[in-house]
Amino acid sequence: MSEFKILDFKDKYKGVMVFNKNKNAKIHRWYPFVEGYSKEFIVGILDELDYTPTHCLEPFAGSGTTGLELQHKNIKCTSFEVSPFMHLLSKVKMRNDYTTRTLNKYIQQLQEDLRNIPDNIFDFIKIPVKRKITSIDESEEKVNYSKSVMEGICDIKKAIYNIADKKYKNLFLIALGSILPSVGNLYRNGKCMSYKKVFPDYSREDVHEIFINKLKNDITEDVEYIGKLKKDGIKYSNGRNIILGDVRKNLLRLENNSCDLIITSPPYLNSRDYTDTYMMELWILDLVKDYKDVRDLRKKTIRSHVQIKWETPKLLENELLSDVMKELSVNEDSYWNESIPNMILSYFKDMDIIFNEFSRVMKKNSAIYWNVANSAYFGVKIPTDEITAQIAETHGFKVIEFREAREVRTSSQQKDVVGKLRESVIVMKKSDV
Repeated sequence: MSEFKILDFKDKYKGVMVFNKNKNAKIHRWYPFVEGYSKEFIVGILDELDYTPTHCLEPFAGSGTTGLELQHKNIKCTSFEVSPFMHLLSKVKMRNDYTTRTLNKYIQQLQEDLRNIPDNIFDFIKIPVKRKITSIDESEEKVNYSKSVMEGICDIKKAIYNIADKKYKNLFLIALGSILPSVGNLYRNGKCMSYKKVFPDYSREDVHEIFINKLKNDITEDVEYIGKLKKDGIKYSNGRNIILGDVRKNLLRLENNSCDLIITSPPYLNSRDYTDTYMMELWILDLVKDYKDVRDLRKKTIRSHVQIKWETPKLLENELLSDVMKELSVNEDSYWNESIPNMILSYFKDMDIIFNEFSRVMKKNSAIYWNVANSAYFGVKIPTDEITAQIAETHGFKVIEFREAREVRTSSQQKDVVGKLRESVIVMKKSDV
C-alpha cells in the first residue's frame, strides 16, 4: 500500500503522455521523436495552476516540447540537455528569426548543389567511423545504410555545409536527421534499435527527393507559421536558454529561488542508454567524431543504464530502496548484467543530487510535474516513483498526488511475475516553510 495518494488519470492522459499527438503538430513535427509527452500535457498543467509562472525549469529537454510550448505562452523556460543532437533539435525549434524568403533561397541553392554532385562523394564527405554504418562494396549484411543511401546522405551534407547562415545550416541538419530512420535499415523498437525485415531499397536520388520534400512541406509551412506567431507578439529565446551538458552540473548555474515551475520527464530506470537510441543522428550529423566522444557523452548522462561502469555510490537512507536492494540480492546468480544493482543505486543518488539543487533554485509553493515510470529486474518491482517522491520530501518538497498516467508492459521474461508497471506524474510543491 503506497503512502501517497494515487489518482487514476489513465483516461484523462490517454494519448497525452506519448509524443504521437505531436507528430503532426507544427514545429514539433520537425523530428519524429519517440519518447516524451505531447504539447497537450503542458497546456493542461498551465490551465490547472493556481498561479502564473514566470520562469520554468526543464532539466531534461529532449526534443524541446516543454520549452517550445511555454515559449508560445511567453513564459521563460531554462532547459538542460545532455545529448548534442537533442540540444541542436531544441535550439532549432526555438528560433523565430527564420524567413520564408531566405529559407527558399537556401532550398534553391541546395537543389542546385544536388544537381551537380560528384560521383566520388566519399572523397569530399567522409563516412563516419561508426562500425557497420555502411558497406562500400555492399557485401556486408546488417549494415545501417546501403551504399546508395549513404551516398545520398553525404550529398546532402555537402550541400548543407555550403550554406553560409548557421541557423539555416542547423535547420537543414535537423531536417536531414528527421529522414534518417525512414531511409535506413534500423527502427526504434522499444528499448533498442532493431533491423528492419526488408532492407530499404532507396537510390541516391530517392534520398535527395525525400529530404527536399521535408524542406518544402513541413519546414516551409512551419516557418510561415512562426512568422505569424512573431507578429502576434510571441517572444522567442532563439535557443539562448537551452544549455548543453550534464544536468547535475548545469543546475549549479541557476540562482537561488529563481524558478517557479518544473515540467519534465527524466530518463526512466530501464537500463536504456538514450545515446544508443539516437546514435545515427549523432554520427551522421558529426556531433560525435569517434568512440571516445561517445564514451564521454555517456559519462554525462543520468546513471540509468549499464553502458558505463559506474562507481558504487553510498546507499541512500531510504527504507524502501534498501528493501528493494535486499530483494534483488536474492537473485544475484541470475543477473544478466552484474552492474544492475549499482545502476539502481546510482540512479537514485542522481535523483538525490538533483532534488537537492531543486530545493535551492525553486521558489516557495512552486510546483513540479515529474513524469516517470516504474521498473522491474529479476522479478522485483522497482517503485521508482515512490522512491523518487520520498527523496524529494527529504529536500523540502510536499507530494500532492501521484497521477497514474498509463500501464507500462514489462519484458516477456517478467510479465508473468510482476505484471504491468505504473507510469506516473508526480505532482509536488516546494514547502513554504
